[in-house]
Amino acid sequence: MLDFVIVALGVLVAYVARFEGHIPHSFYRQMMFLAPLLAFGRVMINYVFGVYRLVWRYVGLHEALRMAQATALVSLVLIFCRLVLGPELLHVPQLIFPLSIILMEGMFSFIGMAGARFVPRILRERMRAEVGVPTLLVGAGQGGLAIVKEALRHPELGIRPIGFVDDDPDKVGMVIANLRILGSIQDLSKVLKHATPERLIITSSAFGPKTISRIMDACSPLEIDVRIVQGMYETLGGGGDSSSPSSAVREVRIEDLLSRDPVPPSLSLVDLTAHYEGKRVMVTGAGGSIGSELCRQLARMRPACVYLVERDESNLFEVERELNEAQLGHVVQPVLLDVMDPKALERTFKELRPEVVFHAAAFKHVPMMERFPWEALRNNVFATRQLVDLADENGVESFVMISTDKAINPTSVMGASKRIAEQIVQNAAVRSATRFSCVRFGNVLGSRGSVVGIFRDQIASGGPVTVTHPEATRYFMTIPEAANLVIQAGTIGHGGDVFLLDMGEPVRIIDLARQMIRLSGFREEEIGIRIVGTRPGEKLFEELSTKSENLSPTALRKIFRCRPLGVDARRLDSLIESMQFSVRARDEQAIRAALSELDIGYQPNPRSGQQS
Repeated sequence: MLDFVIVALGVLVAYVARFEGHIPHSFYRQMMFLAPLLAFGRVMINYVFGVYRLVWRYVGLHEALRMAQATALVSLVLIFCRLVLGPELLHVPQLIFPLSIILMEGMFSFIGMAGARFVPRILRERMRAEVGVPTLLVGAGQGGLAIVKEALRHPELGIRPIGFVDDDPDKVGMVIANLRILGSIQDLSKVLKHATPERLIITSSAFGPKTISRIMDACSPLEIDVRIVQGMYETLGGGGDSSSPSSAVREVRIEDLLSRDPVPPSLSLVDLTAHYEGKRVMVTGAGGSIGSELCRQLARMRPACVYLVERDESNLFEVERELNEAQLGHVVQPVLLDVMDPKALERTFKELRPEVVFHAAAFKHVPMMERFPWEALRNNVFATRQLVDLADENGVESFVMISTDKAINPTSVMGASKRIAEQIVQNAAVRSATRFSCVRFGNVLGSRGSVVGIFRDQIASGGPVTVTHPEATRYFMTIPEAANLVIQAGTIGHGGDVFLLDMGEPVRIIDLARQMIRLSGFREEEIGIRIVGTRPGEKLFEELSTKSENLSPTALRKIFRCRPLGVDARRLDSLIESMQFSVRARDEQAIRAALSELDIGYQPNPRSGQQS
């Protein structure tokens, strides 16, 4: 009904404009005949074009184009009748209307009908724009535009965009979504002083850690709340909701400041799905940080089943519950099993017949394994050898073992045990049809018992934060990215390859502590940092490879292949057998002596074996 009135008024305005307010009597009669006829025709065409099925609360360019098409069609029909059928209609004066009337009426009708829909939305959005927290957006691309649209549609989010800053200086001064680009990221401090936002949102996960750190440095003194959109690996791992950009905004974490500049994975989810689809996949240590993330990502690749092998009943319950809530429970099967139990492990392999094995189960805490070296060998060495033998005997297609940078020139029992495990995998690859490989990387941010969790607890309790040494450095990687790279490496591993994940630059632990204190909203003077000295088995610097290992790139980004020197299999087996007696007797000195005999570069830390 509103469109009917608008079109009728459009006809009237067109005649008034055409005759400058003085409509001749004959054309007045024509107008009175044409107005209701044209109004009815336009309403019917709008109905045919589906204009009245559109939700005008979210009217935009798509809806306006559809209405323009309906309006233009009627106008074209009128022009056709006027030009082609005009001579035949001379005996009906009411239908001989000027072409200018047709053009003006079409324009006025479109403006009127579209305005009736756009004006309420504009007014509504202007009212919404006055509520919420004043928010500056970093990144004037698609991510920033999406945040603006979500903020306007959902005022309950409490976001009131006031402008952009961007990493492209050429964009400064431009206007996007009715918001001005106030400056570049390099000028952020000046922009913050003039714009006075209370919140800042980094609208893309593509910004590198150096840029994010610069943003944090500028915002911290002004106590501005900084948020960031979720990254690609979080979405892939199921760690976030990607249904809308606004729901994917979270606080800045230490991972954002310490991880490397983002690089898209070489293999997409589609490629990985093609490799693992329909396979029976076993993940040992499924309740751990890396193991559980492997399960999350693998379960989305349509495998026949993912067997969650875990000896900790609580961790197994939690990872199964999480996958069930993510509606992935139909492809997972929990297996409560200790991989150090050889009979139970053998029975499990025969019953489940896995085709792919990711071996993530291990003891990893260096100081604890210095106190209980026999347990490190039982879990990291003997259980790994049992798994490798069973994988070979049962025709497993692919076997990937998770290793660590601490296996290089180890000064700890834990590192030495993982280096022996690598050699066990290499030896098996020589004689087996199974594709054996290892993946070696450093510390994982946010994993259980990691330095990040320890620092977070210490900050929460008021400090001080304890650092072993001011020059101690470590390599860091996020859990989702590490797991994804492991899964990618599993597609190309063979012949006992050891894959190194590109860990970027090492990070000083004391810098990590300072960053976490700042992210927690404190100053270093309030929390404090205390140097406590290195613990048993720890090194100041970690290494990813030895000088004798030949590194070469692979077709996968961030993944390198190294070919360690060959190992004397008989001597290795003999020494492992001899260590079993020392392990049963819990003879610490004999264990360390045996590790020193192996050609793995083991050099015990002088403090190794001391109780801490």
